[in-house]
Amino acid sequence: MKKNIKINLFLIALFISTVMFLFVNKLTTPRVLSASELLSNGFYMLQEPKPISDFELFTSGDKPFTKTDLYGKWTVMYFGFSRCPDECPTTMFELKKLFNVLDEKNYKLNDKQWVLVTIDPERDSPEDIDNYAKGFNKNFIGVRGERPMLLSLGTQLAINNMMPNHNDHSNKHLDNHVNNIILIDPEANLYGYFRPPFDTSRLSLTYQSITSIN
Repeated sequence: MKKNIKINLFLIALFISTVMFLFVNKLTTPRVLSASELLSNGFYMLQEPKPISDFELFTSGDKPFTKTDLYGKWTVMYFGFSRCPDECPTTMFELKKLFNVLDEKNYKLNDKQWVLVTIDPERDSPEDIDNYAKGFNKNFIGVRGERPMLLSLGTQLAINNMMPNHNDHSNKHLDNHVNNIILIDPEANLYGYFRPPFDTSRLSLTYQSITSIN
């Protein structure tokens, strides 16, 4: 009799533990959004991920950053520049807040990376843009490439304001640029775009929905 009671108590405890685990897991697991829900929250997902051709950019110390560095990680990529007066710092601050929200939730970040690509290589050195990116978060990476390489990559990712104004050496035409935030999947494919205006809560919701199931 006592043995049966112990077995029953054990089974009840196991059942309660299982229910609690499933409940907590449901609360902490990001909800998977449909394509229409993602779009309504500012993220456009391509019907089929688009392969990206080889490229070579450089970060501090002239360390190469190439397509190989995209494999195995979800990459958030933004095109801006260190002297940008408005759009870049605003967007980079949103990405900083997004990173902090994910970090506070103990969201898996070791297979994620955050890359800022300068659209002003005439004035930004690899050190300039990397230091600028790390000013928002030490984990961010800033990279620079030669103009032809940037144009090739930017065209593939549908980036605006990539061409220099040869009649304006100050490049003031870049000051009010507005670009999407690019999301690249761990197979080095363009997966989709976060469209402005950017909002931390919406970025967090969509980012977790996508990267938690793929």
